[in-house]
Amino acid sequence: MSAVFFTYVWGSHGKRGGPLTFTSKQNRTVAVRSTQEGDFAFGVVSRNPGDPNVQIPDEWKGRVLNVWQISHSTADTSEFGIEAANTWDKLEDGSYRWPYALQPIRTWIIRDAPEFRELPGYTASTHTQRAITTLQDVGDELAATLIDLLATNGEELEVMTPRFQTMENRVRQLRQKHPFAINGYAVEPNTEATNSIYVATLGKGGRVVKIGHAQDATKRVTEFNKFRLSSEPQWVLHTDQAIGSVQDAIDVEKYLGETFANHQTEPNNNEVYVNLDPMEERWLGLSEQAPGVF
Repeated sequence: MSAVFFTYVWGSHGKRGGPLTFTSKQNRTVAVRSTQEGDFAFGVVSRNPGDPNVQIPDEWKGRVLNVWQISHSTADTSEFGIEAANTWDKLEDGSYRWPYALQPIRTWIIRDAPEFRELPGYTASTHTQRAITTLQDVGDELAATLIDLLATNGEELEVMTPRFQTMENRVRQLRQKHPFAINGYAVEPNTEATNSIYVATLGKGGRVVKIGHAQDATKRVTEFNKFRLSSEPQWVLHTDQAIGSVQDAIDVEKYLGETFANHQTEPNNNEVYVNLDPMEERWLGLSEQAPGVF
């Protein structure tokens, strides 16, 4: 069974499934010797990075933002085409801060990322200095919580590979060797079930909106709130419209994403939208392009 580790990070690669990176070859070697291929590494955004010049959005600090299913294949970070995006990504001599990379088999970002220290299984001894530079294993309860979080809130990204073909081929082989199945099983979609388009708002009447498709919209929205603190706004199901087959639902969701592209939080993110009123008249005009939706 795959083991679970965590490490502190300064941010996210966004929609790119970038590698797990290290400041030194020694730190990467420690990570390799401590793990098995197929293990999971969760990236927790640092609250107090060592460099005072680092600017981390407050809404990211202390939250579980990234996940890698790791291999033991190594490469220079530059081989992935990754360059410094901020001044603090470079050292005083101008070199890149994280030049050593570990190739992932799969990568995810965590939507509605929760506070790491609020998760079941987190204790005062969970935080270690080791996690600042390399990977740190976690206890059984926290490991189960993190895998549950990945199953509920994870969004898989396309894995970046170095500029040589052999690594890409090995990633393909490792994906077959280490299939991803939460808690040892995979749920096959029910192709006969009726699928719905759902619209959920962050807080009742909120203007931050999630759009998606599901066979059980109520259950899906409940899952969004699973790792949100009681003091945080909760996702509220606003619309649950039956569509038909899963492909019909996907087509409608795609159309909605194109219609409201200007409200996306990130390019090509057809899930979360900001400053969008679910009651506005534009929704009503969609019936011509997506019959029976609104």
